[in-house]
Amino acid sequence: MADDLDHIADEAGLIASLPKNDRRRELGEKHAQSCAPCRQALREGDRLMAMLRRELSPSPSVPMSTMPMSTTTGEPVGRAARSAIEIEGKAPEAASRRLAWVTVGAAAVAWLFQLMVGGGFELDVDCAAVSLGVLTIAIGSITLIRKRPRLAIAVAVATSGLLAYVSGTAAGFEPGIGIRCTFRELWGTGIMWTIVMVAGRRTGVTFNRWNATAVAAAGALATHAGQHLACKVPHSEAHLLVFHFGGVVLAILLGAASFRVWPAMPART
Repeated sequence: MADDLDHIADEAGLIASLPKNDRRRELGEKHAQSCAPCRQALREGDRLMAMLRRELSPSPSVPMSTMPMSTTTGEPVGRAARSAIEIEGKAPEAASRRLAWVTVGAAAVAWLFQLMVGGGFELDVDCAAVSLGVLTIAIGSITLIRKRPRLAIAVAVATSGLLAYVSGTAAGFEPGIGIRCTFRELWGTGIMWTIVMVAGRRTGVTFNRWNATAVAAAGALATHAGQHLACKVPHSEAHLLVFHFGGVVLAILLGAASFRVWPAMPART
């Protein structure tokens, strides 16, 4: 116990935490009146305790029922801790938004890839309007990838099938051209799928098999939209159903299978 002759600098923080009427604090304050180093140490202890009380006390303007509670003590967390919780909660949202924009860009790349490598690209206003409309649907399905991937896959398959069916206004199979169309769709889908998976790894966003398959579905639909402009025989019924729509289905299946061999994301430290 401190008395008039005891120096208290080493235990100033402890003394500052005691109630004002505590005997040990009274003796420490009495000693500090005549000892400059101990007086300074006690002031620093008082400032520290005041800071801790402010941090651990809820804001008067915020109801206690709305304050985040500590899982260990059951008490409201301090303002600094609340800020940390809020920042931590916003980080995954920001990463998801960045990944969504990357996915949109990758879908556009998959679409443009078809125009670059397709052998029958000719600017036709009607075909361009249909192609851009289907590309819009592919981009829109990206919003479903994280929470409703199965619906995103269903939208891609249904839209691709409908596009192939409606566009087929003439007879023709053209297997030589068709094989190249299918491979171009697979290449475009693979480009988008790889971009999104790598971006997801870099941003810390994880995928399950359905998510990865939905990415492939969106990419495959975007490539089908591109093929509608780039194909040499864009209205041959059998050709469209077998090679364009069939290419979309094959790309989706390969996307699901590729997820099994995709290296697992290492633990973030």
